[in-house]
Amino acid sequence: MNARRAAASSASAPALRRLDSRTFLRGVVERIQKEIPADFPPIHSTAYSYMAQLWSGNKQLHYEAWIRERLGVIEVGLHFEADALTNARLLAAFRARERAIRRALGADVRIETWDRGWARVWEPIALATLDRAFLERIGDRIATYVTVLEPLLRSEVPSDVAWSESRPRR
Repeated sequence: MNARRAAASSASAPALRRLDSRTFLRGVVERIQKEIPADFPPIHSTAYSYMAQLWSGNKQLHYEAWIRERLGVIEVGLHFEADALTNARLLAAFRARERAIRRALGADVRIETWDRGWARVWEPIALATLDRAFLERIGDRIATYVTVLEPLLRSEVPSDVAWSESRPRR
């Protein structure tokens, strides 16, 4: 009897509502803000129709969720999009800690150079329906990236790279 009731309720349960990409990405940002530790520095963000970026001290060094519909993935990770020297220095520092990063984030993490002399620590996740469940999954994943990588980023940012935090509001 219980199995029949469960089957009937799951068959008739409403499907999760599909979100437009901008609403989805704004929700991802909100989820990340809720999931990162309270003692972390303030995280700033922006969300477009295809991409959300989050950063603390330097917008060129940011976490990103990028919907790549043609490729069927959403890319998540930490991007180094500063000048070529800064990017190379950070890439070297993160590669030197690759084993620890993989232990913390998993074997699918990639640490590599890419377009325009930039670098990134990232992974592709198969694109699914942009609903609340997928939003939570992506938000939680990026929050894990922030929790694991932000202390390393802060310790490795070269002293000559601009790093500013917003002042508390009065």
